[in-house]
Amino acid sequence: MAAWKPLIVSPAPEPLRRALAEAGAAEGVPVAEYPRHGAIAALTARHGCNLCLIDLAGDLEQALAAIGDASPSLPVVAVNPRNDADVILRALRRGAREFLAEITADAARAVLDRLAAAQSPAKEPLRSRMIVVVPGKPGCGASTVAAHLAIRARPAGGARALLVDADSITGSIAFLFKLKSEHHLGEAARDWKRMDQDLWSRLAVPYEGIDVLLAPESVAARFTIEPPVASALAAFWRQRYDTIVVDTPGAQAAAESGFAALADDLLLVATNELSPLHATRRAIEFLEQTVPDRARLRLLLNRYTPATGLKRGDVKTALALEPFATLPNDYDALQAAILEGRPAPSSTRFAAGVDALSRLLRGRPAAAPKGGWLSRLAFAK
Repeated sequence: MAAWKPLIVSPAPEPLRRALAEAGAAEGVPVAEYPRHGAIAALTARHGCNLCLIDLAGDLEQALAAIGDASPSLPVVAVNPRNDADVILRALRRGAREFLAEITADAARAVLDRLAAAQSPAKEPLRSRMIVVVPGKPGCGASTVAAHLAIRARPAGGARALLVDADSITGSIAFLFKLKSEHHLGEAARDWKRMDQDLWSRLAVPYEGIDVLLAPESVAARFTIEPPVASALAAFWRQRYDTIVVDTPGAQAAAESGFAALADDLLLVATNELSPLHATRRAIEFLEQTVPDRARLRLLLNRYTPATGLKRGDVKTALALEPFATLPNDYDALQAAILEGRPAPSSTRFAAGVDALSRLLRGRPAAAPKGGWLSRLAFAK
């Protein structure tokens, strides 16, 4: 465990202080009133604190402001005994990394262990990247994009990729690749507190060189993911995979689950017809309200056909967002692949497009013919 010295911001700090001490942290520094803006940095510097716990139970608005003040400089744990999804989501947006729901030594120890694991330098070389795929409107092909992104992102050198189906209603990933499993993401969410490699090996399904965590086969087993659970699962996945692709059913589910806030890239998938673009504009507005970091939002135009829809520049004007990349309308190749329950072959225009998209997301330029920036993706004709 890292040598944590916590700053404890709470109207009643002593129970927290005792639980942390029993969990192995150094003696905490109690602050019984919510500090004014800018004071937390001075307090942590003065006392040598490297962790901040902020109790939400006193004054929620002041507590959230304190989280936003503290989070740029040190890890913040929100203490929240109530299972209130709205409060949890607001704390995540302000920068909370963990949540402590029970003020006990065991619960505190689990939180400290997860924070230490997330900061472990031994995991740094993996440089894990989490891509959360969001459809601007159902039917835009977001699940197909997510599935192929994970498969085409298979890294060399022993690192691995994970594909997660977070849509418990449609379960598209199992359909696309004709996969079956008795286990699913809902079980991982249920058992996240005891997650280890042995349990994980029973939940994930190997396929085409990647691991896949499916949605349940039956909609009767549908589930919801809460932000603290998403945070814990993401930390576990990042220790084991180079690339994590999470397929979500829409902007609201991506935000309320917490996956959107945890993503390195929010890949919003749209097509260039008017109706999907109208829905996509509303999805952008919603995501900007709930996940304000616009720099992580990437607009992908799937099945891009300028002859029958808006051109790329017109899409930028309509959505006030530059398309990050485009993928071709490779209908026949994808339908053949779906019928056979396999990925699109590497020789197809769609697979080549996903390869280029993967390179762009990794910060590497796409292989392309000569020409301007708009022609770099040769398949975006």
